[in-house]
Order: sequence, then structure tokens, then C-alpha cells
Amino acid sequence: MSFGVPFNTSPLNAKRTLSYSARGREIPGYYYNLGRFVDMFARVETAVTLTMWDYTTLDPGIAKILVGRTGIEAASGNIRQLAAVRGLPKYLQDDLTLVLQQLGVIIGVRNALLHYGVTSVVQGKAIVSNALKAKGEPKLFPISPELLDQMYWDLRKILVHLYFRHLKYAPSDKGLVSRIMGAEWQYKHSLMPKSRSKERADS
Repeated sequence: MSFGVPFNTSPLNAKRTLSYSARGREIPGYYYNLGRFVDMFARVETAVTLTMWDYTTLDPGIAKILVGRTGIEAASGNIRQLAAVRGLPKYLQDDLTLVLQQLGVIIGVRNALLHYGVTSVVQGKAIVSNALKAKGEPKLFPISPELLDQMYWDLRKILVHLYFRHLKYAPSDKGLVSRIMGAEWQYKHSLMPKSRSKERADS
């Protein structure tokens, strides 16, 4: 089913970098990679929405009306349920499980980054914390240009799985798509131990 949305292949040819120079000024790697991460996340949101619409088997116009405003977390759950109800082949359902599990991890990080913000970026020890709104023990985890970069590449892999395996787009470079699909997940999310969290809070 076509929704008239072309796949932008430019992210597939992106290069790894932790800093960026513009007009002779160095942009800190953290902020540059944060921008790349947010941009790729938005691309994945589009892919998730299109996948959900496609799996409903509804007319595109009707799908937009019924599920057009579904958020990415709900849409991810809907995709898994639709795949099961439609009886999709096991390899497709297994692929969705792996892809959407990693996406769920990244969604949690993205939400914390955008809603709680980051401290100590200048010192090179950036931390994300929900301490302001936490009712119990606050959750803290580190973030860095390297970790943002890892999530960027994982999102790129998710994008490729959804467009080329589930939406059945025809790749212009099958070798590149195959390599991206076969790559391991890079980002491993972990909360900071309480002892380290307390040390950072006291410093």
C-alpha cells in the first residue's frame, strides 16, 4: 500500500562524527549529535506511522482519520498486535519484536532528554535526571556524544527494517541495506548506580 511518502536515502549514507565545524566555529559534539538524533527520531516516527497504517489494510485516507494522531509508543504496540492478528509470517513478527524493543528503549531516552533536560554538558559529564518530578528515588543516566551517536545509528537501522522489510520499499543499494539490517544494536541503556548518582548530586 502506498501513502505517497518517498523514502529519503540520505541518512543511509551518513558518516560517523562527534563534532562539526560551521563557519570556522566548532559546535560541541553533544549538541551536534543531539540534533542528528532528534532528526533521525522524527524520520523513524514517520516510518512507524506508515507501517501501522499499512498493517491496518485500510484505505490511506481512512487510516489517516482513524489512527492518524496515534503517538509513536501506541503505534508500536498497535503494529505488533496488527501483525499477530493478520497472521504475518513468524520472521516478520520476530523482526518487529526486536526492532520495536530497541525503539522502546530509545523512546524512553528521547522522552527524558526532551522533558527533563541535561546537566553538566560543559564539564563533559552530561546527566539526564527526573529528580525534579520524581516521587521516589530519582532516575539518572549518563548521556554523551558517543551515546547519542549510538542511538542515531540504531534509529537508522530501525528505519531500514521498517521501510525495506515491512513497507516493502525497493532498495537502490541492496548491499548497504543488508549490512545495516545485519548490524548489531549499539545503544545499551543503563541507569547510574545509586552510589554514583549520589556522588554526582553532591559534586
